Amino acid sequence: MEKRPPRRPRVAGAENVAPQESSSAAEPTEVTTVQPLQPRLWSHWLGVLTSPCPVVSVPQLQDKDLKLKFLDSICTFCRDAKDSGFCKDLDAFYHNYKLGEKIQVLLQLEPKYEICTEVRRLAMLAIAGLSTLGTVLENRRKLLRLCFDSIFFLPPSGEMMSQEASLYSRTLHAMDTMLEVMVFSSPASKTSKMLQDILEVLLHYCLYDTVAVQERVMGRIRLLSHLLADSSTVQAGQTEDSGAASTHVRIPVLGKLLGHLFFKLFRKEESSLMALDILCFLFTFLSEQKCATPPAVRAQLPAYWQSEITSLLDTPSTWRVQAFGRYLRPAERTGIVLVAIEILGRSSLLDKKAPKEFLEVAMEFPELWLMDVPKVVRHIFEYCDEKITTAALSFPTLLDLMASKWPRRVVTTALKVAPIFSDKVCLWKAMFSVHQTLEEVLKELHVKFWDRQRNISQQQKSCLAFLAMLASDDVVENKVGPLYKALRLLRSPRMEMVSLVLRALLTLSERAETARKMKGLLSELLKFLWHQSGDISVMVMDIFQNVLGHLKKREASAMVVKAVQRLWHLFDAEEDFVREHSIHLFRDLLSKTAWKDKKGMKENAWKVLVRLLLHMSDQAPSVAKASTEAVLAIAKLLKWKELKQLAQMEQTWRMGECLLAKDSSRAEQFVWDSQPYLRSPQAPMREAALRFIGLAARHLTEQSEDTVAEVLWELDRLQTGDKDPAICSLAAQTSLVLKSPRKQRRSGFSLRALCCWCR
Repeated sequence: MEKRPPRRPRVAGAENVAPQESSSAAEPTEVTTVQPLQPRLWSHWLGVLTSPCPVVSVPQLQDKDLKLKFLDSICTFCRDAKDSGFCKDLDAFYHNYKLGEKIQVLLQLEPKYEICTEVRRLAMLAIAGLSTLGTVLENRRKLLRLCFDSIFFLPPSGEMMSQEASLYSRTLHAMDTMLEVMVFSSPASKTSKMLQDILEVLLHYCLYDTVAVQERVMGRIRLLSHLLADSSTVQAGQTEDSGAASTHVRIPVLGKLLGHLFFKLFRKEESSLMALDILCFLFTFLSEQKCATPPAVRAQLPAYWQSEITSLLDTPSTWRVQAFGRYLRPAERTGIVLVAIEILGRSSLLDKKAPKEFLEVAMEFPELWLMDVPKVVRHIFEYCDEKITTAALSFPTLLDLMASKWPRRVVTTALKVAPIFSDKVCLWKAMFSVHQTLEEVLKELHVKFWDRQRNISQQQKSCLAFLAMLASDDVVENKVGPLYKALRLLRSPRMEMVSLVLRALLTLSERAETARKMKGLLSELLKFLWHQSGDISVMVMDIFQNVLGHLKKREASAMVVKAVQRLWHLFDAEEDFVREHSIHLFRDLLSKTAWKDKKGMKENAWKVLVRLLLHMSDQAPSVAKASTEAVLAIAKLLKWKELKQLAQMEQTWRMGECLLAKDSSRAEQFVWDSQPYLRSPQAPMREAALRFIGLAARHLTEQSEDTVAEVLWELDRLQTGDKDPAICSLAAQTSLVLKSPRKQRRSGFSLRALCCWCR
């Protein structure tokens, strides 16, 4: 295990010997001494320093030697000012001459992926020197980010030349010295803030999956964890103006740090051993915060925690997560949850197994892990991305669980971070997907919108009020339809509103009592079956399925006949899931027809038979299967045994012959129904349509010339433009048959032609 950091690191403009890359800083030792500057030389550098132009535009500072002298001058000045006790008005001096800004620009000028000068090292020593004087650094986080950027993204030390590796090692040591000094030099009241700033910037780099970056980040975090755990080191400088005791240090970001370390351990990464080391010291720090321990006991704590954590790594995930949780305060537990959400919501991180498993366990014990509702809800909305599978699956479930337990807090927070009809509608839909949760959420939304929300229209308020009444049974059945029409609920151009209202109606339709009240809405909902969004069309179909399923046959029959006529065009939707859904719904509705509507339903079945026959050749297996099942349902409705047998054997060409033999007078309508499929993007569908048209052609009469002319035009297009040679050839043969004399086609059909279309 590496050496502890020094209690009071000494900073000078000096060459320092560095430890290995990932170790913490050892005691700096001076190799060379920079002599105090003469007044004239100091005036020269102050002249450069106080130039009104940015550093990049000052030609002198583009020179390597001048840049080094400039930074060395700051180090020398800070050392001399400290030694002489002359620190008065140094804050004003620092800000007036924009020292921090000049150092930032010098760091930005350094090449990002190579190290060839002492500029980085001296810049960090200059920052450390300024910190020892109690200077309040301007844009401290930006300055830290520039320092880390200048080191963390360099090539691995093993790939550097010996001279570069030596310079890199010294620079890394200077960084550790800078971090130590920034912590030790902070007044007691600001120690926590300083550690918070440093750790927050470092945690940004924990999301990079490069090994070299991770080693460097973890090395710096280990240094700071040593400082936190070594209570005697911090207490040595415990005054009102320098360094606070560990028992007084509160670091809000500590929970997130623990989260990153836990997930590194669970994933068993290359940096797992270092993560274990850091965790041991952080738990030592947490133990010291809970109760003061004697020095002898404190010295044994790191070894105790190493044994405890190592033993937990081999336990099942549920036990492991719960065991860690017992050692932490609520703030730390919340931090771990937030890190899990961040990792799952970022597409750049490939390994999401550990945080996903953690959230699953956390959802089993929400009172332990999810109590800070506002923070968790904000993170869910911030990092939710439907394009990332893990986020799309985990976040809605997590949010729905929290909404069921704490609806008021979830709704209040969610409204602050994302309006209900926003691009985060997927998360609102999750809360609208479970009936018990939906009722509570709608109640809270109704109260908040009606009282004080200004960023929502009156129509949207009325919409939520209507849904709340429907969910809580405050409206009687015969009032639902008229009230829905009067409010014009879905006459909104906003897709988010339509989608969310339908999601709520779908959830409400799952309960029999509410579904019966919703039958008056079905006529209006029919308008959304052909919506441009496939998801909305499917939700409408599911609402129909639920509502009609809860009604008796005589109540549902008239609406069933209307609905099936609207479903036909969805059979040809672009999305596979819409085609499958519409065909399944058509199949199910066939059995919901009362005796008085049987005749109309049978006629509808005849009209849709050709479409279903052709979709049995659909490239999507689920759609082809659904089409076969729908044909079987039609055969049952029409009491057509031969069709049923052929459908069960999936002999589509014989099914075509069966249709024509059963009713040849429909031949022209069959050809007309098949024609659109000649333009199908699916080659099997185009081929099936050609073969069926070829079979139907022999049953056409002289009165079918207009239909024949249109089909011939489509066939000519296929012959010259289709990419599939087999379809081009079949189109040419079909065209010849259609052009042959009508009498010849009625009197007989050649065996050769029959083989062509029926193979």
